[in-house]
Amino acid sequence: MTDEATAPAGDPNTPQPAAPAQPQPAAATPPPAGPPSVFARAFGPQRLLPMFLPVATTLVVGYVLGLLATILTVLSIDESRPWSLVAALPLQLLGAGLFGTITGSVSAGAMGLSVSGSVFVFVVPLLFLLVQAGSLAVTSHVAERRVPSDTASVRWITALTQGLSYSVLITVLALIGSIAYSSEGAMFSVTTASVSLFAGALVIMTLSAVIGRASTPGARREAKPFGVGLRLPAALSSALWIALGYAVAASLVVGIALIIGVTVQSGPRALLSAPLWLPTAAVDALAVMHFGQLSAGGTLMQAIGTGTPSSIWIGSADPWVVVVDVVLVIVLIAVAGTLLRVLRASRPMAPVAAWASSVGAFALVGLLISLFGSVAASGSVGGFVSGSLTVGPAAYTFLLFAALGALVEVVSRYVAGYVLGVLPAGFVARLNRVALRFVSSTPPASLARPHVSVAPFAGAPEVGEPVVTDPNAATSAPATTASPAVTTPPTNPLDPRTKKRIVVGSIVAGSVIVVAVLASVGLSIANGVVNAPQAKVSEYLDALVEGDASRALQLSDVDAPNSERLLLDDEIFRAAAGRITSYDITSVTTSGDTANVTAEVDQDGSKATMQFTVESRGKQWLFFDDWKLDRPEQSTLPVYIDESLDQVEVNGVPIELSDEQRGEGLSLIAFPGRYDFSISKSSRWLTAEPVSGTIMAGSVLGSTNPVALEPEATPGLTEEISKQVDAYLAECIASTSLEPDNCPNDLYYSYGNPTNVVWSLTEAPEYEIRISYDGTMGVTTTKTGSASVTYKYTSGGERDGSNKTTIRVGGDVKIDGDKATFVPDSNGY
Repeated sequence: MTDEATAPAGDPNTPQPAAPAQPQPAAATPPPAGPPSVFARAFGPQRLLPMFLPVATTLVVGYVLGLLATILTVLSIDESRPWSLVAALPLQLLGAGLFGTITGSVSAGAMGLSVSGSVFVFVVPLLFLLVQAGSLAVTSHVAERRVPSDTASVRWITALTQGLSYSVLITVLALIGSIAYSSEGAMFSVTTASVSLFAGALVIMTLSAVIGRASTPGARREAKPFGVGLRLPAALSSALWIALGYAVAASLVVGIALIIGVTVQSGPRALLSAPLWLPTAAVDALAVMHFGQLSAGGTLMQAIGTGTPSSIWIGSADPWVVVVDVVLVIVLIAVAGTLLRVLRASRPMAPVAAWASSVGAFALVGLLISLFGSVAASGSVGGFVSGSLTVGPAAYTFLLFAALGALVEVVSRYVAGYVLGVLPAGFVARLNRVALRFVSSTPPASLARPHVSVAPFAGAPEVGEPVVTDPNAATSAPATTASPAVTTPPTNPLDPRTKKRIVVGSIVAGSVIVVAVLASVGLSIANGVVNAPQAKVSEYLDALVEGDASRALQLSDVDAPNSERLLLDDEIFRAAAGRITSYDITSVTTSGDTANVTAEVDQDGSKATMQFTVESRGKQWLFFDDWKLDRPEQSTLPVYIDESLDQVEVNGVPIELSDEQRGEGLSLIAFPGRYDFSISKSSRWLTAEPVSGTIMAGSVLGSTNPVALEPEATPGLTEEISKQVDAYLAECIASTSLEPDNCPNDLYYSYGNPTNVVWSLTEAPEYEIRISYDGTMGVTTTKTGSASVTYKYTSGGERDGSNKTTIRVGGDVKIDGDKATFVPDSNGY
């Protein structure tokens, strides 16, 4: 208040107030502007970049990951690598990760006929789901911190816009980037652009964005950062944390087991494609690990060779595998139950709520395993094949996990107290501090140094009942000035002697478990490398590479009589050219006691595929697998060996022939390689042009045409037989009879008592040595000769006579070792 205002009225010294000014008409003012709408605040210019930049970043991150996974997968393929798919496949992986249905079509034409078909596959690649949702959540979180939303409504509109824009982009990109591939006259196309992709991307990415934005410190200070009250009951939130943590820990265990198994069975290269299959395989293995079944069924099962569903169950594994699995599950349950007791120590809750929450949380995990571990397919091709196929955890998997949740709750209530009583107090305190971070965003001030108290066993509080741990509670300051009390999970006290026994027993038990796990890993490696089914195939192929026929026959004998085993000789096989020089085991599929192994071999510069079947014969020394290689497909080489040959050379190795091997067509069993047939170099009388036959790997039949040696007379045999034929003819010409026995100059004469017979060889015949189809050798005339004869005969007195006749030479050639003999034709001329 001013001095003028407080001066008494009428004071002459006090200045009088001036006359009031005349009021002027006021100018018209606009009504006050209202607050901007929620859409205006959400789409303000300063918010557009933070709104759409996370969407673009997520697309780039997802595509780069998909590109890397695609390149690694292509590199894992041995040959015919489809590099043309590298650019388009990442987009389809992103689409499938957001619940896009994989739609494939095929068309082919041949000989005027065209066939077309389509197939629909639903499978969620978990890695690409997590990467896209996580990337958008993180980038949206960063954007929200820089440009915060003033209300939850603005936050939701922003997130919905991000989800909508991402769903539109990924659907369009999946459609544009459809995979088109052609091979051997067939066209294939694949895309994930679908209604399910749009809807799945919209829901998942919107929720990811809103979670990322609502988790910023500014949003968490709000009463309802999501716009609605989403605080879960204490019992349910703690059970969900434990259930999800259990699933993650178990997934890591089975993931490591899968990596070891695949590496042992198929080699390190198979892990290059792990980003595509490992997360889903780990989810399926979770069901099997907890005594669930991984089953396959559907009408398409008949088309692929069986009409009954097949399944995988841990109970059908080796006993030691089941034991290790049970031990691991028990350990995980014990850890989960103990952590659940710690997490609920400061959260009072009704027993019914605690039981229901544990059972329900683990049942939810079971449902998620069934969802993300399943593959569903349906389709038809040209009306020839149609139907559906489902592969995944059994429908009752959630019931198994519900029972698992009940076991965790039992451990939390009745076993965890003993475990916490054995553990060091400092360790329990640290567990408590970690637990408090989950139950409260503002931990108590005294959290730094909590004092752990041990509740007496007889009066141990129920799970969730707080225990005041202030050691000076009786003399502490009033409650208004005391530090907040820190609660720890109730434990059951043990006397030092009992505690020592438990600690020693736990160490021993833990050591046994570690040894069992290490032994199981060692057995897995031993049975997967040394005793694996493909090891038998490798040993067999090594024998073929080294030319060791005896070793190959020991591993897998052939079904053939001795007369057809001519080529299964170490010396012959080792000397064969064109054998297998290297190989690579490309696939191993095991079903029960049978394994099918595929190998790619390199033979004389050519690639070929060989298929093998290996059967289990049980165990060796109780633990080690014992596999037996089934008889591979027997490759045969058709061979004809002339009757005249009692010895041949194969790849330079002389072979004595039995009677049943001569003069008959043989189908000789042989290993892959080239076999050169020739007549023995030591043969004096016979020769032949060498011939070869080749057995190609993966082929049942060898050379198309039979391998046949065509023996011929050597010059030495021709010379020797010519001498004998000439001597034979000379003897016949020197005969004084018109009808000499067994001679070609036989002139039929039946009267006149001829005398003074003189033969003259006018023209010697020409002849050659021929070998007939039955292996016999003989002399055959190629050009007829002639002879003349003079003689005297009596016909009304002595008269002179003369005549001419043709000369042909014929007979057999007999060979007995180094002796060759001409035997004239005994049938006469």
